Amino acid sequence: MQESKDTETSNEVKTNSIRQLYDKILKRILTLSAWAVVNLINGLFGMNFPPGSKVTYNWTENVDDELEKTISDAILTIHAWGKCYSYHIEAEINTADTNNSTIVLRIFEYGLRDALRHRVTEDGKTKLKFPQPIIILLEHNSNSPDEVTLTLDFGASGEIDFVVPTMKFLDYSIEELDKKRMVILLPLYLLKFRKQVDKSKKLRNKGDAEALRRDARAIKDMIDNGILKAIDENIEAGVIDNYDAYVLTEMLSKMYENLYGGLDVFKEEGVDSKMDDRLVLRIDVEVSKARKEAALEAALAATLANSRLIARNLLAKGIVPELVAEATNLPIEEIKSLQLELPDQPLPVAS
Repeated sequence: MQESKDTETSNEVKTNSIRQLYDKILKRILTLSAWAVVNLINGLFGMNFPPGSKVTYNWTENVDDELEKTISDAILTIHAWGKCYSYHIEAEINTADTNNSTIVLRIFEYGLRDALRHRVTEDGKTKLKFPQPIIILLEHNSNSPDEVTLTLDFGASGEIDFVVPTMKFLDYSIEELDKKRMVILLPLYLLKFRKQVDKSKKLRNKGDAEALRRDARAIKDMIDNGILKAIDENIEAGVIDNYDAYVLTEMLSKMYENLYGGLDVFKEEGVDSKMDDRLVLRIDVEVSKARKEAALEAALAATLANSRLIARNLLAKGIVPELVAEATNLPIEEIKSLQLELPDQPLPVAS
């Protein structure tokens, strides 16, 4: 009985350790280049935002018992087509937490905080706009739901269901994630073999020494010919840049080390050798990133200046601000501000 409790406690500690790791990895990959993040949002939510859309973050920092800052939620906003679209991404590994109310309550709480920070009052009415949420189920079973629901009872005003869809991550193949341009989630894909490796460890204790070796070879093939290959192809396709690729490889390495790094058989099979080779190139990648960011910043500044010039000209011709915002991809607030600065004569059209 005591051994069973010890095993249960050990598994809980291990799961919590993995949860903390994937949470940090998720927050890190969500801060990659705007191109990479926008492509992820498009894949998760079925949108078609332009890859160059601006991304801002509405994250909240808390301080834990060890006085370390942690990001409690992952809410970000895409600025496109003259409007703002907010999204709330949570990941979950504990099936029990998904099947009860814990995670949906947490998402509602974080969403409410964000809505209160950005509330709008017009004509005596206050509007709270919640970010669109999704739960990425990194591991799941047959009982895992397609969505979780929180019912809000407003008494005489009626009830409203707060519905959060789920994405069953490991149901997707690497090829499917690649096709949807969600490549930045791939470091988390190492969870695919976690339960299998745990079973193989038990078989090893029963005399089957080859089970873990088979797992090691399968994981090595998945990393080399699946994950890293997909990263390379997405660089070529312009979905991510070289620095994104380096960070993804680094996150992949951290995930691997936590899950499988202590296994001698995996070291003998050289499972992490290709990742290690790529991480050696860090300095070259950082220099490349700095140069690309400088060029991108200059290009964005020129594009913004040109968009403002076009906006002023359209406004001067009597085009309504809403249509100008849609045509120039500038925020409606900026369009209205430009309208107040209109000259007496129309400005020349930008070339």
